[in-house]
Amino acid sequence: MTGFQATWLIARREAKERARSKAFLASTVVTILLLGAVVGVMALTDTGPPQYDVALVGDSPPGLSGALDAAAVASGSLIQFSDLTDREAIADAIELGELDAAVLDGDTILLGSSPPSTLRTILEFGLRQSRFIERLEAAGLDPATVTTLVEPDRGIRIVTADEDEQSNEGIAFAAIVLLFLVITTYGQWVLMGVLEEKSTRVVELVVSSTSVRSLLAGKVIGIGLLGLAQLMLLISLALSAGWIFELFDLPGGTAATVAWSLVWFVLGFAFYAALNAAAGSLVSRTEDAQAAAMPIALVAVASYLLTFVVILPNPDGLVARLLSMLPPVAPIAFPARIGFSGVPLWEILFAAGIMLATVVGVIRLAARVYAGALLAAGGRVRILDAWRAAAELTAGR
Repeated sequence: MTGFQATWLIARREAKERARSKAFLASTVVTILLLGAVVGVMALTDTGPPQYDVALVGDSPPGLSGALDAAAVASGSLIQFSDLTDREAIADAIELGELDAAVLDGDTILLGSSPPSTLRTILEFGLRQSRFIERLEAAGLDPATVTTLVEPDRGIRIVTADEDEQSNEGIAFAAIVLLFLVITTYGQWVLMGVLEEKSTRVVELVVSSTSVRSLLAGKVIGIGLLGLAQLMLLISLALSAGWIFELFDLPGGTAATVAWSLVWFVLGFAFYAALNAAAGSLVSRTEDAQAAAMPIALVAVASYLLTFVVILPNPDGLVARLLSMLPPVAPIAFPARIGFSGVPLWEILFAAGIMLATVVGVIRLAARVYAGALLAAGGRVRILDAWRAAAELTAGR
């Protein structure tokens, strides 16, 4: 059996075993339920565009209702015209908050004590527009033609640059948190998988038929594919729910942000998983696993905090660009920079190249520590002792 075949078989075994485990199923269900709860809250609290109740009383200029409707559409609002005609009843309704405003005889706007500025603008614009229509009709234009000209076009949607930028930033923020959680969670799975095999001596049977490097690579690939599948499932569900319930509009850079986030997940997971595998091989008890993984966890948390505290406030600054090139930081920082600002393609590819070379080096180093420590009989193994044991094993061959 070739090394590639052995690696693939180990990867398949890891993915199948983890996918069938209660821990994976429970975490997936809980995550989906949390996602559903968030979507539900957003859907229930999303009241749509603001709607204003307005009464038109007396002699109104021709086209006033159409002009008000057009102004409301332009401002992202809706106008509901009330059937009230009694002026005293209208005044009481406005005072009680049951009616937002009224236009009296086409020249007086009646508002409450603290009217929304948007409503005031709509009413003022509508009155001016209706008077303009009056002048056009007085000049001899056909009333039907004038009404058609000022009728609102509901097929136009205005999106400002700030709105699109905020949507991109929201997606990038979600990608940062999700990547951090998935990378650290599945990295811990690699550590615990190595520890379980070492404590039960199953690893001796596996290593007798394949190389330690194939075992390490298969474990990382198998759990990584499972993590990638879960990540893609969560992203798909979140985007689908947002589209179905019309909770948000996806900006133009969404596809690129999601695609690069998946690329950096693969690179980041390989980096942290290899380190966790080496840490897991140094211990033989579950009680010692947390201490062994603590330095790796601290590096991941520090990278996460650096992204928010240093990089995101000025993503195009020199310090942010240099920090995001560091391999521990890059998997979290680059999806953030891509979402929050325009990052040149050459810079992304350059950083990805550095990360890929680092991943290859870390896997080789981790495999050496893994080989030296994995077959040690019980107890904790110091990393230097594992390194020397691996060197002796290589020299013996």
